[in-house]
Amino acid sequence: MDVMSSRNVKEEWVYFTLKSPSLIKKISIIETHYFSKIEDSENRCLKVVINPTTGIIVTAYFDRNMRKKGYK
Repeated sequence: MDVMSSRNVKEEWVYFTLKSPSLIKKISIIETHYFSKIEDSENRCLKVVINPTTGIIVTAYFDRNMRKKGYK
C-alpha cells in the first residue's frame, strides 16, 4: 500500500505545501520541514520533510504536535 494513501495525504497537498508553506524550519543541511494548513482536510497541518541538497521528499504526514501548539 502506498504510504501517502495510508496517511490520507494527497499528492496535490504535498506540492501545495512545498509551493506555499505557512512555515519553514531548516533543521539541518540535509533536512528542511515545510508546514501548511490543508483546508480540504479539516484544516489539519501537513508537514513535508525534504532533503534540500537532493530535492527528495523524505516524508509527508499530518503533524498532530503542531495542532497541539495552536497551529491548525
